[in-house]
Amino acid sequence: MRIAIYLLIIIIVLNSITFYFYLKVKNMESIESKYSMFDVYMKTRFYDKIIIFMSNHSDIQEIKLNGLVFKREGNNIIVEEEIK
Repeated sequence: MRIAIYLLIIIIVLNSITFYFYLKVKNMESIESKYSMFDVYMKTRFYDKIIIFMSNHSDIQEIKLNGLVFKREGNNIIVEEEIK
């Protein structure tokens, strides 16, 4: 009985490991981006700084940057895509 339990645990662990690597490889194939993760991180940090700047300066109502519009509506700051 013990041998069957150990074999079952080994099979479950091996199955989990192979499924994890299968998903990892599958996701790497499906993700295609022209930006690296570092670029996305830096842009997100930059946009976050713009929102903080607008929060601290209530006289700024709108900022247009890189196809995005940061607008103030009351106490909220809304980010929309710029319509061309």
